[in-house]
Amino acid sequence: MVDDDARLRDLLCTVLTPLDCELVQAGSGEEALTALLQRKVAVIVLDINMPGMGGFETAQLIREADELASTPIIFLTGQADDGDPDRGYDLGAVDFLLKPVSAAVLYAKVKALLELDRSFARLRMEAAELHDQQLQIARAAESRQRDELALARRRARLATIFTEGSLDLAALEKTIVTELSRIFSAECLLRVAVADNDWHDTFSDPEADRTPEAVQPWLAAQLAGAVRGVTPHAAVLAEELMARGERVGFLCVGRTDGPDFSEVEAALFRGVSAAAALAISNATLYRVQAEYAAVMQATADAILAVDVSGVIRSCNKAATALFSGHADTLIGRSIVELATDAHQDRLREQLDLTLATHREVSMEMTFAAGSRRPVDVLITLSPIGESVDLHVAVVVHDLTEIKQAQMVISHLASHDPLTDLANRRQLNERLAELSGRRDGKLAALLYMDVNRFKAVNDTYGHDTGDELLVELARRLRAAVRDDDTLVCRVGGDEFIILIEGVPSPEAAASAGTRILERVQSKLVHCKNATLRPSLSMGIACFGVSAHTPEELLTQADMAMFEAKKDRAAVGMLYTDQIGSRHHGKAHLRAEVSGAIVRSELRVAYQPIVNAANRSLFGLEALVRWRVSEEDMPARDIIALAESAGQIGPLGRWIVTRSLEDYASLEREDLKLHVNLSPVQVLDGSFLDHLIGAQRDAEIAAENICLELTERTFNGDLAQVQPVLYRARDAGFRLAIQDFGVEHASLANLLHVPVDWLKIDRSFVAEVHRNERVQRIVRSQIALAACMEVDLIASGVENKAQAEWLLDAGCSLQQGFLYSYPVEASELAANVEGWESDRADPGPDSTKSALTDISRTGK
Repeated sequence: MVDDDARLRDLLCTVLTPLDCELVQAGSGEEALTALLQRKVAVIVLDINMPGMGGFETAQLIREADELASTPIIFLTGQADDGDPDRGYDLGAVDFLLKPVSAAVLYAKVKALLELDRSFARLRMEAAELHDQQLQIARAAESRQRDELALARRRARLATIFTEGSLDLAALEKTIVTELSRIFSAECLLRVAVADNDWHDTFSDPEADRTPEAVQPWLAAQLAGAVRGVTPHAAVLAEELMARGERVGFLCVGRTDGPDFSEVEAALFRGVSAAAALAISNATLYRVQAEYAAVMQATADAILAVDVSGVIRSCNKAATALFSGHADTLIGRSIVELATDAHQDRLREQLDLTLATHREVSMEMTFAAGSRRPVDVLITLSPIGESVDLHVAVVVHDLTEIKQAQMVISHLASHDPLTDLANRRQLNERLAELSGRRDGKLAALLYMDVNRFKAVNDTYGHDTGDELLVELARRLRAAVRDDDTLVCRVGGDEFIILIEGVPSPEAAASAGTRILERVQSKLVHCKNATLRPSLSMGIACFGVSAHTPEELLTQADMAMFEAKKDRAAVGMLYTDQIGSRHHGKAHLRAEVSGAIVRSELRVAYQPIVNAANRSLFGLEALVRWRVSEEDMPARDIIALAESAGQIGPLGRWIVTRSLEDYASLEREDLKLHVNLSPVQVLDGSFLDHLIGAQRDAEIAAENICLELTERTFNGDLAQVQPVLYRARDAGFRLAIQDFGVEHASLANLLHVPVDWLKIDRSFVAEVHRNERVQRIVRSQIALAACMEVDLIASGVENKAQAEWLLDAGCSLQQGFLYSYPVEASELAANVEGWESDRADPGPDSTKSALTDISRTGK
């Protein structure tokens, strides 16, 4: 029973428990294949849709295994595509069931398959008894013929009934009813047992002057009464047909308008019934034997019958294909000769043991196949009754594919399937070995992460991302050829190199830097793109700062994030300072929720200015938190809140506080810009709270602009778009911060209803002296004009930048040139001061109008 849903497996197994068979469960395709390597099964119930290896892939592997090629498979699925049934039956399925599965249907189908399997097991025993029973019946018939001379002609006729077409069950049934109808001058009904406790009726053809509709129901009613124990009419004879201890059916003859049956006729009918029962049983057994023979010939296992001396007497096609290609070259040879020299004595001993104990024996050994090619096989020796000549059935299963599959499974268990590098399991095993050593040698762990890998997947597709990973894996493997060095892929875009026996941490850092240089030195040419690879690397040393595998991995991970943050082009070696910073951040994450409750956070406001006339256009709300006598920037507070799962409460507090401060100014001519986290946008209650706070503060929604980072759109746009469109429909304005920095900027303009774009401070910092940056900013200004959205330049710190931007067409500006962020308590006074300074401008009046509260920026 293979299904990834454990509860469903248990339920289905409960349904099948009355079948009195062993039930084996597997939660995945891989687990099912492992179980099938350990036992033989009669039926496989297989779910199609499973994580990892699906049902069809599992069935394909099952069919490729010779010993499982004919095992019945019933497919289960909760939702079948149009082609799924055809695909299932192509894989040899016997049935295809949709979930929810009917317990009765599943029970009946599995029961039928189990009964067929068990009938094959009984076949050998019944075949041995067949000859003796036929002789006994024949002798009894001869005795009755001598005793019943008066009925010699009838008995002679009956003797031929069961020899003509006796191997065809349908023909035999028709012959029985036809001949008995003639012999007894009566109508005849034969009722034969079929599968699922059902019956099949065969009637003789009535005389031409009788109506079939009247005769057949009458005869069936007479038989039904006799079965219930009711004495039939004197003109009716009925017998239960028994053969080999089993009921095979009922036989009934009746005369609707003739004389009653005599005692002699009744005795003759009883004898005919016994012969008919045996003939029907023989025909049924022959059909089963024929099916068994067909299965034996069709099976992929080699099957040979040998006598007491081990001489091969018969074999199937698989045996001839495995050992020689011709049956003539096998018949008459000793089975022992097929084993390799090293295993012949063992096979001879096991053969003698099977004959002596009459017990089945299985073992693995090596046989010499065609052209004396050695083949690992599983051989099963089974005694086959008391026959004089044939004593042992030998089943030989070729283990070549299983051995290969085991090697593949073992390799997959310790290697990454995409890059074929070692995986995390192999890394953990090597680290465990490393921690058990006491040789004093240093080992370095180089933890690498591909920069902006998600952008590659989102822009060019996952196939291109996979191509990039494969090429990076090849370069990493080529960069380290030492046998003591392990190269691993441990995550989507994470690689680890474990170098043993490094002389010092500095040497490990130098080695890491050399590896980075080799990996990043050349472009990667993929089908859809040409990419410049970029990796961040953190390095930790076992035996220096780390003394356990867990510490080693954690420290290398910290150093890697430090390298990513600093955009380091070299391997970053772990230091105590890095650890302290990360532990400090962990402490701050724990403290951020308390800071919100204790009102330790505050909001400062940075002006947005129209540089053309030096008028105040709006205010951007920036959250602040004083930690260790210093103000933490807004972006760091947001990052901490996101990692601590507190962005919801923090975002609601910022919205409520900033809208209250803005309302207290009573300046509807100014715009309020509020920053939103990507996590906050996806919060289901975010928009309801925003609208409620806006209404409570009695502010026009058009005066509030929600600023979003490009990171908001890096995930699933289908989740983000509906929220932003509802916010826009409610009257709020939308702005994209850091425009042009992230890869999705142009796509965002197509899919998001933005009103404002904010030119990132990294462009503004160089715009007055770098021609390339100037071309980029001009293209942004032109793009904004084409898309009919407005621009704000952030990070303006000197007059040269301000004048260049104004000349280029960007008049709305924000930065330290105009003002540092202003505390809420000073906001009203400084806004008034701004207006008065504008009316009477003095030297450097713009900057002096607003208090220099914080120099930490956003």
